[in-house]
Amino acid sequence: MRTLRSLLMLSVAIAFLAAAANPAPAAESYDSCVGDINTAPTVIATPGTWCLRQNVITNATNIRAVDIRTNNVTIDCNGFRLADAQAGPSTMSTGISANGSFSNITVRNCTIIGFNFGIFITGNPPGAGHVIENNLLWFNRSVGIRLDGAAGIVRHNTVANTGGQPGSLNGIGIVVNGSVDVIDNVVDGVTGDGSVAFTPYGITAGDNNSVGSLIRGNRVRNLTPNGSGSATGILVYSTGAWVRDNLVGQQSSTDGIGISCGPETRVRDNIIKNYTQGLAGLCDNDSGNVAY
Repeated sequence: MRTLRSLLMLSVAIAFLAAAANPAPAAESYDSCVGDINTAPTVIATPGTWCLRQNVITNATNIRAVDIRTNNVTIDCNGFRLADAQAGPSTMSTGISANGSFSNITVRNCTIIGFNFGIFITGNPPGAGHVIENNLLWFNRSVGIRLDGAAGIVRHNTVANTGGQPGSLNGIGIVVNGSVDVIDNVVDGVTGDGSVAFTPYGITAGDNNSVGSLIRGNRVRNLTPNGSGSATGILVYSTGAWVRDNLVGQQSSTDGIGISCGPETRVRDNIIKNYTQGLAGLCDNDSGNVAY
């Protein structure tokens, strides 16, 4: 049933792509745009707001469709689509990426479909002040959103039907490293290709060097492990994180953990359904958590 549902949704996504020549009008003004993104790949080397005015479709299997190479950049898709679905499940392309010690990158109002990584912002060392907000990520094959850095936020995104990379052992809806807050997102569906043991994660947050992240108001559902794999709804590595008001649920009993915590993590008012373990790791259970 899960496979059928995924195939039906992918058919809908491809139908959307077929309509790309006649996109719906965008609702936002373009007055602040310093440039447009009309093709993929596009390199962004000038600060400012860069906008989509139409759907941008590629079938490339190993590109960075939008490659950010400077500080102080906003990518505003204005509701248009950036899509690689026609490249197939083995694609290694990334939708929107930045790889460097950049600061103040924002990605908003995008629909990103069919890449290996939908959004991937990282660096060595990573930058700071990034915001990923109000995006729809659909059928990206390994990870919907990855954000590394300090003082960042991932909020109000929907990440649906992640996974399907052939032979992959895991998939993640949203992964953040560093002191990044994850607020009011929906992760709905992380699934493998069925060929190997598969471990899905809804949200993973923080690393051994991060402190004080907030994971609040997220909804995580429909994670599908395969073989000896198990599911984890929310996995927190940060020290001193605050995890509250999240809904983590499965349609039926699932081997895995609803919320797993790092040191000194306060956990409050979460609802966890149909996991074999509700809370695990080093969670400090404040009150109001319900696991059933």
